[in-house]
Amino acid sequence: MTGNLDRPLGVPTPTSIKPARFGRHAVIAASVLAAGIVGYAAKGYIGSTIDRPDDKSDLHSALESSQINSQKSKTGNTKNNTVKRPDLPIDENAPGLRELSISDEMEIPAIIPRKRPDNYVKRQVLAHLPDPELVEKTSVGQLPVKSPDGLRALDIYSRQPDTEGNFGVARIVIIVGGLGISQTSTDQAIRTLPSGVTLAFAPYGNSLPRWMQTARKSGHELLMQIPMEPFGYPQTSAGARSLLSSADTKLNRENLYWSLGRITNYVGVMNYLGGKMLTSPEKLTPVFEELSDRGLMFVDDGSIRNSVATTVSKSTGLPNARAHMTIDSLRTRSAITKKLGELEETAKRTGLAIGVATAFPESITLIAKFLKNAKKRGLELTPVSAIASEPKG
Repeated sequence: MTGNLDRPLGVPTPTSIKPARFGRHAVIAASVLAAGIVGYAAKGYIGSTIDRPDDKSDLHSALESSQINSQKSKTGNTKNNTVKRPDLPIDENAPGLRELSISDEMEIPAIIPRKRPDNYVKRQVLAHLPDPELVEKTSVGQLPVKSPDGLRALDIYSRQPDTEGNFGVARIVIIVGGLGISQTSTDQAIRTLPSGVTLAFAPYGNSLPRWMQTARKSGHELLMQIPMEPFGYPQTSAGARSLLSSADTKLNRENLYWSLGRITNYVGVMNYLGGKMLTSPEKLTPVFEELSDRGLMFVDDGSIRNSVATTVSKSTGLPNARAHMTIDSLRTRSAITKKLGELEETAKRTGLAIGVATAFPESITLIAKFLKNAKKRGLELTPVSAIASEPKG
């Protein structure tokens, strides 16, 4: 089990395959195999290779471990130690890794109404099902496309903000990622977080279409997380089917399609890791052109100082946003609470603050508590699509 915690997201445990033997040994082997299958079925881990990777990911193991630790902490069986998020492996020697600092000169996108069809209200009722005009059926699932009259997933599946315009409004955007990997955490996030929180699904998760529909019925705006090459690859990896700076455009496009086809009804995508990819404009450009052509937006999680995502987004006509801070980089109650306080202070000082977190139980619980009386404190929870920068031209 220890190896599961050290393995990159979506990468199966290496196994050695031995020649089959017949006779009494075969009967024993068959019995063990049958017992194993029953055991896995009882835990809900059986599914097609498209529904889930061959084995647990780092994030999957971390979320399960967090669930166990959360239960133990309630009974006093464990201590709340300071732990770095395992889903964001950091090479301290790699260039350009730091949290995005907030400055008074930062650009605050205007909140403007999105282009919507006349029957938008009717479509919203069916928002948990894909609009037939906004998908194309492929071998890897239904991929987003623009409608014949130019409407985008960003237009149709976006959640309207409570107010429009920037005057006197302290806006916060909170994105919780890693959904779909842990069934318990996914249920907790959808059930307890306000509908204004944007939810991001990991492509390696389980039962993603079902969870997507549940989240949409609860009013959440959705993103799809795209695994991208980090610094230190391959020792550090975002997982199977990552977009790589060493891969050609065809392979990266195929892997992008695989991730995009996992669910529908999302407004855009967000990087998972990607330090190397997000600093390679020549490799990022065809990816962003594809996303733009398909009517999506891109969210940079803000963890890479010299990311070129904003620049490439502008040159490819891709609506975009960039997070200002990671809420749960340290997974202790005090550290998360402190970050949420910084998010509030930044929003009141600059008018907008975007925070990203992972669907760990303690993160979800503290975010829900923070947002409970947010309006009374002068904060407006805003979906990420409402603050996306739309490149001109």
